[in-house]
Amino acid sequence: MKPERILFIVLDGLGDHAYRELDGLTPLEKASSTGLKRLKENGSQGLMDIIAPGVPPSSDVSHLVMFGYDIEREYFGRGPIEALGEGVELEEGEIAFRGNLATVRIENGYPVVVDRRAGRIGSEQTRELTGFLNEELGEFQGFRVRFQPLSEHRFVMVVSGEGLSHEVTDNDPHAEGKPVILCQPVEEARDREGAERLANLVNSITLEAIRRLSRHELNRIRAEKSLQEANAILVRSPGVKRRMASFREKWDLNAACVAAGLLYKGIGRATGMDIYRVEGANGLLNTNIAGKLSKALELLEKYDFVYLHFKGTDVASHSRNPVAKYEFIQRFGENLRLIDESVLTDTTIVVTGDHTTPCDRGMHSGEPVPILVSSGGLRKDDTGVFSEREAARGGLGRMRGCELMQVLLDSIGRTVEYGTRPSPKRVNYMPKQLAYLRLKEV
Repeated sequence: MKPERILFIVLDGLGDHAYRELDGLTPLEKASSTGLKRLKENGSQGLMDIIAPGVPPSSDVSHLVMFGYDIEREYFGRGPIEALGEGVELEEGEIAFRGNLATVRIENGYPVVVDRRAGRIGSEQTRELTGFLNEELGEFQGFRVRFQPLSEHRFVMVVSGEGLSHEVTDNDPHAEGKPVILCQPVEEARDREGAERLANLVNSITLEAIRRLSRHELNRIRAEKSLQEANAILVRSPGVKRRMASFREKWDLNAACVAAGLLYKGIGRATGMDIYRVEGANGLLNTNIAGKLSKALELLEKYDFVYLHFKGTDVASHSRNPVAKYEFIQRFGENLRLIDESVLTDTTIVVTGDHTTPCDRGMHSGEPVPILVSSGGLRKDDTGVFSEREAARGGLGRMRGCELMQVLLDSIGRTVEYGTRPSPKRVNYMPKQLAYLRLKEV
């Protein structure tokens, strides 16, 4: 029986290295559960360079690439996508940055980052401090600024006003022990004057935020408790929301998203997917794996494409904890028993990562991600367990992220021969709705 639908599972930051505490295996190799073996026996694996070899992708970019979007032409920045995930409505022209509350110390006149996440300050305290910033900096130098709190240390900063361009650099050095970076126009900025105006504004906001947050009572209390003070803001990935072609428009597939993290729900909303929430799903290591998988399987009854995201693997990676990462993958694999034979037969099931996040690095790397495609519509390879090393000799070979959707469409029999043109729209698949020739009445 030919598969008719796609279940696209992303274990965030899946790829990794081998570790002594895992008997010289990677977390994925160590977690070679029965469920993963069953999927592997029904398909092929390989390695995927999301962008290009050696280029570490961000999560938003990697998802959009895998979903077949042209990043150079269609991507509008992570800030607006995270805002969408939170349900923040952006008006035309508003610029959104993603941001962190952070801890800095002043050295020789420079704010040096001590902790990029302010000791992973809790969501409630982040709400208090961003509310304070809204009161203090809401109207700033003739522009409007608002801070929208997200989970833990995260927030979205929205800037609006005349004559601004989002074409500026981050101020986040992405490392501890480094000074906050000066925000500047990017070299290729089309609106240089507007970018310079925004860069100067961001630098002034950053300095004012440090000055005012350092005096906040909450930070005095945190210091007394020997906790990291949330006395600075780090902002990055600015963008302006614009309409993106929906997943249905791009691939003629009815798509749903099951995710807990704001970014991933934002990706789903940006691409027009229907978003579903699951009780106990939280984007952490203790998320409700069974509940999310059950919901995704339920949605396959009415959707052609279901995107299911798990953040726990990446959380463990950034915490440099390979044992926790292995245990999460093992639990995921055990819950794959929920996939019965009928689903296995009529569904193409993808298991992959959006990037490699080695636990010994604690950050994204440019190494390829392992990918497994379990499908009756594709050849099966003779590799053993699903893993980074076995994937190197798998039947899918080494592919690019932008090639994945065509492979998946081919697995469900939707592709047409290259050069075939059944529709005015230039696509390499057979549209569901076609215009048919009708006989004239005699």
